[in-house]
Amino acid sequence: MNTAWKIKEAIKRNPAARYLIEERKRREYQKLAQTVSDRDFIEALYEKRIGRKPDLDRPTTYTEKLQWLKLNYRDPAIPRASDKYEAKKYIAERGFPALLIPTLAVYDSADDIDLQALPAQFIIKATHGSGWNFICRDKATFNLPAKRKIMNTWLHEDLSIYGREWNYKEQTPRLIVEPLMDTKPLVDYKFLCFNGTCKAVQVNHDANGTHYVDYYDENWNLFSDMSSGTADISGKPLPKPQCFDQMKTIAEQLAAPFPFVRVDLYDIHGRIYFGEMTFFPGSGFWKITPESYDRMFGEWMELPERTGVGECND
Repeated sequence: MNTAWKIKEAIKRNPAARYLIEERKRREYQKLAQTVSDRDFIEALYEKRIGRKPDLDRPTTYTEKLQWLKLNYRDPAIPRASDKYEAKKYIAERGFPALLIPTLAVYDSADDIDLQALPAQFIIKATHGSGWNFICRDKATFNLPAKRKIMNTWLHEDLSIYGREWNYKEQTPRLIVEPLMDTKPLVDYKFLCFNGTCKAVQVNHDANGTHYVDYYDENWNLFSDMSSGTADISGKPLPKPQCFDQMKTIAEQLAAPFPFVRVDLYDIHGRIYFGEMTFFPGSGFWKITPESYDRMFGEWMELPERTGVGECND
């Protein structure tokens, strides 16, 4: 099992450890946000994570182009589509209301959460975050007071400071509650769409206690050696989902207005559900190996015209 993922999951289950780590990280990055420009921050973190300096003026790789988009491209639909609550309205407007997982409640503060009004199983997510969630499998043992402090910390966080993703700065932090759709971990199908065309699929799944992140091409051929460094790769293809072609079509229709977006979908008992839309996976700092995939993905992305250069720390 990937050690980093195992440690991360253990921290998620320990509210006190999770709070201390997130608070320390927030203070560190807030200081950087006040003193380091977006471009300088991106260049330094990219070199640290990926091992080489990025070319932000003439980007060619996938990870470089994601950084270019952060610095040079502003589409007002992106903050909305990447907000876990507002995205549902976007999905409905695009003609896919049937994809939506029901919303049980939305809160501006964790202090407002009424546990008695919620079902026995549910998930609480920060609408403006990545990986900020708590899963309740049994309300009788769900320690809400211990988790409230952490969730209120999320609501005071500006996620843009961690990777300089400007869209998070434009969002209203909230907590959204949804029903738990299955008791076992779901297979997460993440369609990478370049200029409206799906060219690759990231598949997050669990097997025998190990979490895997695998990549396939648009025809469900496994890139058996590709890794983004976030988890183990299985090296073995999963069965192609029966509704794969339908999911790919949906993802492309949702992605059509954007130069790049990853559209996450689930197949739950034969029915397709929307997960989220991610415009900068890993904030563009995942080290993709072999590097040939980073170059290949970069070739698939045609950058748009600049729409303005901004700074998250204006």
